[in-house]
Amino acid sequence: MLISNDINFISDRPTVVALGTFDGVHLGHRAVIGKAVELARAAGIASAVFTFSELPRNAFLPPEKRVFPLCTFEEKAELISALGVDILTAPRFDRAVASIPAADFIREVLIGRLDARVIVCGEDHRFGAHGAGDTELLKRVCREAGIGVAIVPPVMRSGRRISSTDIRALLDAGRIEDARALLGHEV
Repeated sequence: MLISNDINFISDRPTVVALGTFDGVHLGHRAVIGKAVELARAAGIASAVFTFSELPRNAFLPPEKRVFPLCTFEEKAELISALGVDILTAPRFDRAVASIPAADFIREVLIGRLDARVIVCGEDHRFGAHGAGDTELLKRVCREAGIGVAIVPPVMRSGRRISSTDIRALLDAGRIEDARALLGHEV
């Protein structure tokens, strides 16, 4: 798997891009990434993941207010690679990246630089400056650009959507086996 930490990375081939934070690469994340890999293989093009090297929510907080990530960047990259992804783009989340308007992010980064032919994300994913981008904006911008979109429904366990927040709460409560079941891998 090719790994780039540069927001300006340019893919030399068309891609299907999975978009998300992917903290912990839990079962819900695996569904999104797996869909991108499946679509890329069916189209004979590269699969890509766009994420960040650290949690965006922590980027501008003092250390005492930050949440703990469920895995290191190296662990995240290893878990993503094991899913068959060809390209991982994971820049640092800084003020310049945080200020990119959502539509510009889609057009310039995902379509322009990663040569996305299809973009895959979870139905509740937010992106772009101030989290203004959502799946409706993604669909509109991609439709205008002739790019496909695949929205993956949440993976549920016991009537609840699997989330990194819930997994952190399980770990805080010492419920390691329950967290491991939602992650789908060792903690």
